[in-house]
This record gives sequence, structure tokens and C-alpha cells, in this order.
Amino acid sequence: MDRMLLGALILWVIAIPALHYNAGAAPPEKEIEARAPAFFPHDKHMEVAESCKACHHRYEKGENVLEEDELDGGDAMRCRTCHTDDTSVNAREAFHRQCIQCHRSLEKQKQAAGPRTCGTCHPKTVSSDLEALVIER
Repeated sequence: MDRMLLGALILWVIAIPALHYNAGAAPPEKEIEARAPAFFPHDKHMEVAESCKACHHRYEKGENVLEEDELDGGDAMRCRTCHTDDTSVNAREAFHRQCIQCHRSLEKQKQAAGPRTCGTCHPKTVSSDLEALVIER
């Protein structure tokens, strides 16, 4: 009887927290909003990207038809110009898809890759890279 009780207790201690934990779930909304802005070193990305169109895009019929000379530094080239809360892919989701997917791909190719975790893109302390773009939520 003691072994059954001990076994049930161990199972309860292990199973109950596991049932409440979902590794694929997004953090609670209040936790998402608490993140600091992301620091994006644009110049470093320009040094390693094949072209500007690796990140910047305007899709028509599944093809990126953006011309690089359209990227003049104005608002038209900013992600948030097209990726709004009213679009199918909002800015937050667009950043996460684009950045993390690229960094994971580079890592798989055994190349230098950027961060893939929340705290490394959204640091609690300010970046010393004064050229980095601050991506606010």
C-alpha cells in the first residue's frame, strides 16, 4: 500500500505541472507587452545579406516584386508601413517570423547566426550599438 501511495504521489508531482505546461504556447499577453524594444543592427545585416530583398519585400502573386531602389530610407521601407494590426500578418508576427526563421536557417548551415530567444533581441539593458534601430512594440 505504501508503494502505491508513493507512486501516486510521484506521478501527481510530475504529471500535474506537465499538463499545465504547453511548450508551444505563446507567453501570456501581459508578459509579451512587458518586453523591451528590440535592437536591430541594420548595418550588420546589410554586410551579410545577399540583397535588401532578403528582408524587405512586396509580394504580388507569390513573387517579391520590390525593387531595391524603392528603399530610400523613408517610411515606405519600414515593416510597420504594411504590417499593421489590420493585416493578416501584423508587425510583431512579421518580425518574429522573418528574424527567427533566418537566424535558425543560418545556424543549421553552421554559419554565424543572430539571436533566437526573447531576451537576446529584447534586452533589459540598452544596446551599446548606437547605430542599431530600436524596434518598439
